Amino acid sequence: MGFLAIPAGADTSPPNKLALSFDYSDNSSPASASNGSFNIIVDVLPEHTQGAVKIVAVAPGVSDSPNLTCSYQAVVQGQVECAFNFPSSGVWTIRGQFAVNNKTDVTAFASASLRVGN
Repeated sequence: MGFLAIPAGADTSPPNKLALSFDYSDNSSPASASNGSFNIIVDVLPEHTQGAVKIVAVAPGVSDSPNLTCSYQAVVQGQVECAFNFPSSGVWTIRGQFAVNNKTDVTAFASASLRVGN
């Protein structure tokens, strides 16, 4: 199983002074299931923004796989990181959701596609 991120950027909404972007794995080796879990990092800009981010991996519509969720985590040094083990191939939608804390409404979000293949 291998991974390919498409696109490298992310669509962010709503337009405001906060931006979320994605980094994938640790870039030290090609991503594959044999390497264990696959890390997704959400970068929060500006860098010193305080808040929390939840990352959701939405399963491909043709799979019977459930969506995968990392609960809200505090932003540390402008980032939140989550490890996923994708149970099926296909294009997964990765969503980062930012809130001031885990009890308030989402104030910014970003999404990107991630192709998971055998």
